[in-house]
Amino acid sequence: MVPHKIIAATTTEALKLVREQVGGDALVLSTRDTAEGVEIVAISPEALAKMSQRPEAKVAPVASTAANASASNSSHLNNASSANNSSSFNAPAPAPAPASASATGVFKSPGTGYSNNASSPSFSASASEDIRVDKLLAEFSEVKQLLQTHLSARAWDDMQAQSTEKAEALRVLLNAGFSPQLCGEIADQLSAQGQSDVHLMDRLQVLLESKIQTLDPLSVFDPGGVFAFIGPTGVGKTTAIAKIAARCVLRYGRDQLALLTTDTFRIGAQEQLKVYAKIIGVPVVSLRDSDDLASKLSSMKDRRVILLDTAGVSQRDTQMLEQSQLLLEGAPALKRILVMSSTTDLRTQEDVILMYQMAEKNEKSRAVTAAIITKTDEAAQIGPVLDCLIRHQLPLMFLANGQRVPEDLSQANTAYLSHRALRPRMLSSRLNIPDDQIPVHMADQLNDWIKAS
Repeated sequence: MVPHKIIAATTTEALKLVREQVGGDALVLSTRDTAEGVEIVAISPEALAKMSQRPEAKVAPVASTAANASASNSSHLNNASSANNSSSFNAPAPAPAPASASATGVFKSPGTGYSNNASSPSFSASASEDIRVDKLLAEFSEVKQLLQTHLSARAWDDMQAQSTEKAEALRVLLNAGFSPQLCGEIADQLSAQGQSDVHLMDRLQVLLESKIQTLDPLSVFDPGGVFAFIGPTGVGKTTAIAKIAARCVLRYGRDQLALLTTDTFRIGAQEQLKVYAKIIGVPVVSLRDSDDLASKLSSMKDRRVILLDTAGVSQRDTQMLEQSQLLLEGAPALKRILVMSSTTDLRTQEDVILMYQMAEKNEKSRAVTAAIITKTDEAAQIGPVLDCLIRHQLPLMFLANGQRVPEDLSQANTAYLSHRALRPRMLSSRLNIPDDQIPVHMADQLNDWIKAS
């Protein structure tokens, strides 16, 4: 089997022919423009594997000159001799070599007497050839990646020429901070709607709004219970608890609310919460361990809502696991609310959600009940945090947009969130992704669209 050369009018048509003639898993070796159109040279993985395989070397057994040669080496040589014997013109098996042959340090070559073939490759030469084959395959993989990048650029150029609205949607979403995965999903939905007189930004806003899940705070707090606010350090958990506590006092009364804290790491953390608690007139209790948590909750059964402030630790810190275990053992039925800062980048947001979900998940309850987004007044983009909430299907309960207690807290509004996310508050466009770099960010999605076309 040899590589196939295919010529078509466009890159999309050529790749379609490649899939039909060579297969969906074909490797593209080269692509270039010709007078007849786009020329693509491709090869199937099976043909590439056959080309990379060298003929089986007929290795003659090597003389054993060392008295302490290992038994494993002798077994390896005898196995190699047997393999060569079975593949040599179906010749009859020779008589076994006499034991004296081993004593003299010479092994019989099957069917030919003693080995006098000086051209037989050694095992070191065979290993060297294996390295060269591995290197060749690695170079093929690198070439494949480069060609995929090139094809992505071609597909992006075709999209800009043939589907300007879809290309503009990708441009807007990427520069708003959304992941390539979500950008591709929304762009597909936009294309499925067909042409419309509605402005592109309005259509994108409607699509994005439909993906945001929210949770009514009254449905969470009215039934009562214990609510633990979790999240990494510096996201504003204590301030968010103070804002929610003030609203709970107005709705349920001071005698129906209590505050707990496990934050013994940060200097002044408990004092900050105690100041807020003193203003609204509710008690604050510090916790040491899971037994202490269980006993305090037992003494507060008359309280309708108990808010628990946890210590802010890195999502990669072992203290997070210890704290999760404390909550699980001390109050198995508590509900966890993840506090996330909108100023955090996309990859870190993803890391935070994954780590806290894994740490908090147990068989009896959902890992995280809802999320609170803080510092929306400081963030230039809220696309990254929304992107993570959408992809992980985590409902949003509150938005915090300032330090004032309790004013700077509002219930999640999908219309506002989608509008705000698509219009980043940036003073300069110098950090926007240039058009020639978009194919690099969207390479996987563009290649998927090429295969599906």
